[in-house]
Amino acid sequence: MDLENYIEKLAEEVHNAWMKEKFEQGFHSPNDCTRKITNAECVRTVPKFTKHCNKCHTDLYPYTELPENIKEYDRVTVRAVLNAIKKLEH
Repeated sequence: MDLENYIEKLAEEVHNAWMKEKFEQGFHSPNDCTRKITNAECVRTVPKFTKHCNKCHTDLYPYTELPENIKEYDRVTVRAVLNAIKKLEH
């Protein structure tokens, strides 16, 4: 596996661990919100990443469904950890 694929796989794992922690704290995705607009016309026009309450978190979706700019947060975390490990090895 090349480095970029390795980083991508680790970024997904980091996101999954973060999601688990958020769910345990009582957060949910906007799609799972009980306060979500139920009117069929409104549902079609309200973006998937719209918050409906204070416990909605717009990043609580599977990694593959996230926009690239949000995935990049996880990639940055992975790169930082890998660089820290590399520094410790020297």
